[in-house]
Parts: sequence; structure tokens; C-alpha cells
Amino acid sequence: MFALIVAGEDSGDIIGEDVVKSVLEGGLEALGTGGTYMRGAGLKIVADFEDMAVNGFFDVLKKLPKLFFIKNKLSKMLQSKNCKSLICIDYPGMNLPLMKLAKKINKPVFYIAPPQIWAWKKNRGKHFKDINVGVFFEFEKNIYESFGAKAVLIKHPCLKNTRICDEFKDKVLFLPGSRLGQLKRNLKKYITIAKNEKNAVFVASRKELFDFLNKKLDGKFPVILKERGTSFAGAKAAVCTPGTAVLEAYLAGIPTIAVAVIDPLTYIMGKIFLKTKYLTLPNIILQKEVVKEYVFLG
Repeated sequence: MFALIVAGEDSGDIIGEDVVKSVLEGGLEALGTGGTYMRGAGLKIVADFEDMAVNGFFDVLKKLPKLFFIKNKLSKMLQSKNCKSLICIDYPGMNLPLMKLAKKINKPVFYIAPPQIWAWKKNRGKHFKDINVGVFFEFEKNIYESFGAKAVLIKHPCLKNTRICDEFKDKVLFLPGSRLGQLKRNLKKYITIAKNEKNAVFVASRKELFDFLNKKLDGKFPVILKERGTSFAGAKAAVCTPGTAVLEAYLAGIPTIAVAVIDPLTYIMGKIFLKTKYLTLPNIILQKEVVKEYVFLG
């Protein structure tokens, strides 16, 4: 008997570590998708985590065959009589269809970090009626409850970042992305900015990204492989892609800006559907610009 747990990116992997431990303590096996943290906690991996790390419409299109293969595999596992529940962690492109299937076949669902319906695609909220969701902020809880979801507040993984990295001290950190496609788009712009900083270092969250950055930067800037869950405290400043890294840096109390190079299709879709004035969580939560946001087409 097992619980199917599905995460598709680094931030979800951090959240999923405790989820896997809880499932195992409850007497079930933990099968699904995740990264280093979830695997270390005891998750039995059933699909390549790296294949799932996509950002933007073009990235998704390029990986559609692999993503469809993973989705079909997870769907079959979900329908197995040995699967007792589905635990979704963020990653709505994969998890929303799985959640709908679980509802159809009467399998219990718990969705942690559900889609940001307060930012775009609010109509997704209707699918969460009677679904158990775990959210990080009170305003999210209120919105999901308005759609009939059973929402509970959980602690954001960024608040657990207590491990200090001495290599960050007095450095200007550049985090061009946790997904390879995203990193490739951002890198040229980040290098341009980094040239003006004396103590610039690039930060990678996984070995694949670390190896890519070392090859592309060719010694021009140092590259640090950052263990996820490490605090940015002590750094001089940070330049990050919009996402969890921005929140981590802001909570560490260091000056932070968000810089993103996005593909034209993603930019157009964002202009049409995005319902918030800001892109980054610190700005959205506080409803004012505490983190400067810069978006470029590429």
C-alpha cells in the first residue's frame, strides 16, 4: 500500500521532505516524484525529476512527450488498488489533472501549495471544492475556502532556512533559475549585471545546474552549489528569478532584486491573464514593491 506524492521543482522538493516522512510514519510506502530531499526522506522515485523542471510555455512544449509519459505513468499508479491517496505539491500542470482523476475515482487528495489562483486562472478554484489544501498565507486560505476547499495553514519552507553558508558572506549572489531552460534564458542578462559587481558569485541549486554554469561561465565568476534550505544570511545582496529564491533572500534580510528573461508567448499570456500588480511573493504579500522587479523578453 502506498501514497502517491508528486512534486516537480526544487521548492516542492523541500516541502515534500516532511510529507514523505509523515507518510512513512503512517505505515504506507511513499512513491512518486521528487528531488534530493524527498529521496533522502525515503521516497521511491518513479520518474526523472529533471524532466519535470520546466518554466514558460516554450520549455513545456519542448518537453511535452516526456511530460505526457510521466503523467500517464502517474495516472496508472493512482488508479492502482494499492494507491491509498494522492499528495500534490505545487506543480499544477501535472497535479491538477491527477487531482481531478483522484476525485473521479474517489481517492483522497491533499494538495500542498496549490495554484496561485489569486494571481491568475481563478477559475481553477472551482476544482477544489471539498479538497484538502495546505497553504502558506492567510489570504490564500480565505480564497480557497471561498471555493469550498478545506484549507489549513502550514509553515513556509523558507522559514526553516537556518543553515548559514559562510561562502555567501559579503557576496552578491546571482540565482538565474532552478530550471535549466529558465537558467539558459536568464544567463546572458545575469552575466551583464554581474560584471559590475566585485564580489559576484553564481548559485546553483542542483548539480546539473552547477555543472552547466561552470562550463558556461568558464572561470569568469565563482559558482556555488547551494544546498536547498541554506539561508542567504550574510550575503551583501541577491539577484534572483521571481520565485522561492526571492522570498528566501528577502526573509534573510538582504537587498534583493528580481530579474527574469521570459519567452514572448509566456509574456503575452502573462499580460492577458495575470491579475496581480507584482510577480514576487514579498511584493504580493505586502502589496507594495519591496523587491524591484525587472522583466525582459528573450
